[in-house]
Amino acid sequence: MLATDPVPSMNRPAGLGGAAMVSIVVATSLAVLMLNVAPAAEAQLRHDAHLSVGQVGTVFFVELAAMGLASIPALAWFGRADASGVARCAYAVFILGNLLSAIHPAPLAFYAAARAITGAGAGTLMVLGMGLAARARQPDRLYALITFWQLASGALMLHRLSAVTGEAHGLDDVFLACAGLGALGFIVAGSLPRSTRGNPPPPGTQPTRGPGAWRGALLSVAFAMTFNLVVGGLWSFVAEYAGTGVAPARVALVLVWATAAGLVGATSAYVVAARWPRRRLLMTGYLGILLGAGLLQFARGSFGFAAGCCVLSLAWSFSVPYVFAAVAGMDPSGRLMSAANLAFAFGLALGPLLAGQLIEAAGLDALFPCALAGLALGALLAMPVTRASSA
Repeated sequence: MLATDPVPSMNRPAGLGGAAMVSIVVATSLAVLMLNVAPAAEAQLRHDAHLSVGQVGTVFFVELAAMGLASIPALAWFGRADASGVARCAYAVFILGNLLSAIHPAPLAFYAAARAITGAGAGTLMVLGMGLAARARQPDRLYALITFWQLASGALMLHRLSAVTGEAHGLDDVFLACAGLGALGFIVAGSLPRSTRGNPPPPGTQPTRGPGAWRGALLSVAFAMTFNLVVGGLWSFVAEYAGTGVAPARVALVLVWATAAGLVGATSAYVVAARWPRRRLLMTGYLGILLGAGLLQFARGSFGFAAGCCVLSLAWSFSVPYVFAAVAGMDPSGRLMSAANLAFAFGLALGPLLAGQLIEAAGLDALFPCALAGLALGALLAMPVTRASSA
C-alpha cells in the first residue's frame, strides 16, 4: 500500500521510499507491541507468576523505563549513524530480551531484567522510527499511519493472548512470537536510509536557539510525558474495571474490540490530518479520553467496561498522532524526537507504576480523579506547544 501511494508528496517523508516507510512502520509497531497488549498481559502475568497489581506495575515500569533510557545514547548517534545498522543492533537486543522472557521457571528479578533488555531494543527502534518520520511533509498523517499499524499489530497479539488465556505460562508463546517478529524486522531493516540526518531548515531561516528554544523543548517534553502518564496508567490496568466475576477470556475479547475502535481513531486522524487546528483536535481527543475513563469509573458492569475500553482506545489513538506531530513541529530535524521519546517512554513507565501503587493503597476509585488531574495538566501544556509548533 505504501509503495503505491498515488500522492507521495503528501504522505511520504522527504527522501524516503516505500520500502523505508514499511521498515519504519514495522520498527515502531514492534516497539510498543507489549504496551498495546498490557491489560491482557497484566491479567496473564498475575495468572502465570501470581504477581500483585503493584508488582505487575513495577515490571511494566522496568521495561518502559529501559525504553526511555535508550533515548539517551540516541542523542549522540541520531543524525550521524547508519539507520539500518542501528536498527539491526536494536532488533538483536529486542529478540534476545524476548527469548530470555520466555524462560521458565525464572525468578521475578530475572524476568524483570529480561524485559529491561527488551525495552532497550524497543526504545532504540522507537527513537529511530519516530525520528525518521519527523521528516514528513504532513507529520500528522504519517504518525496516524504509524499509530494505525501499531494498533493493528496489537490486535493480532491480543487475539493470540485470548487463545492462551488461562494456560500455564501462556504468555511465553507471545514472547516467542515477538522474537519471531523481531527477526522479520531485522530482515527488512536493510531498506532504511544510511543516514539519520534530518531535513535542513528552509532557505533563509536559521534554527531557533537560546532560552526560547530550551523553553519550547522542555514544554514539549512535559506535554508528551503528561499525556503518556495518563494513558499508561489508565490503559495498563483497564482490566481491573471488569471486576472479579468476568472471565479473562471475556476481558481479552473486549480488548480486541477496543483495539478495533483504536484503529478507527487512528484512521480518523489520518483522514482529518491537519484540516483543522491541531489544538482543537487534541482537545477533542482529550475529551474522549475523559469520557472513556468516566464510563469505566461510573458505568460499571459488562456494558460500561466494554464501552469505556472502546471509547478510551478510540480517543487516545486519535490523539497520539497529534501529540507526536506537535512535538515534531518544534524541530523538523527530528533530533527533538530523541529527547521526546525519553518523555514518552518514562510517562508510559511511570503510569503503570504509579497507578499500580495507587490502586493497592487507595483502591480503584482513586484512579479516575488522578487521571482527570493529569488530563487537565496536559490540556494546559498543549496550549503553548501547539502555538510554538504553528498549529
